[in-house]
Amino acid sequence: MSQSIESSAVGHDHERELWKEAVTMSLYVAICVLAALTAVGDDTVDHGDVVEVVWGSTLGLALAHWFAFQISARLAGSGSVARHDAQSALAQLVGAGAVALLVTVPVLVLRGPAAFGIARLVLAMFIGGVGYLVARSSGGSRPRAVLYGVSVLVLALVVALVKNLLSGY
Repeated sequence: MSQSIESSAVGHDHERELWKEAVTMSLYVAICVLAALTAVGDDTVDHGDVVEVVWGSTLGLALAHWFAFQISARLAGSGSVARHDAQSALAQLVGAGAVALLVTVPVLVLRGPAAFGIARLVLAMFIGGVGYLVARSSGGSRPRAVLYGVSVLVLALVVALVKNLLSGY
């Protein structure tokens, strides 16, 4: 009986770890795509340009991250990638793709010159929404969760701004 409980706890911990990997990657991609959309500007572009920036940034980040993860997993695993590492990498890729899809759908549906603004708004809502969920999941009241979500969004915007400033955009 205790072995079954331990096995269940290990399975739950692994699921939580996979969820954390997916959310971490989705936040990372959201911040970087927000920075890229800000650097590109929206003076003479259309929704197709937004889709290119979103998917180009997402795929580039995901590929670079996957490559680095594979090498580091092999280093830690004496030349092989453990099953849980492969699952973590997949969770990260799903998180990255989910953000790109989340941004792409409204941009394609609401075509037009406001595409960049729509994309930025969706990313901001996602980042702030994750912050809100963090506060609510730890027992925070709705007002406190809104404040935390806004704080997370402001910090993410600062990170995106610093990223652009340091890279010369």
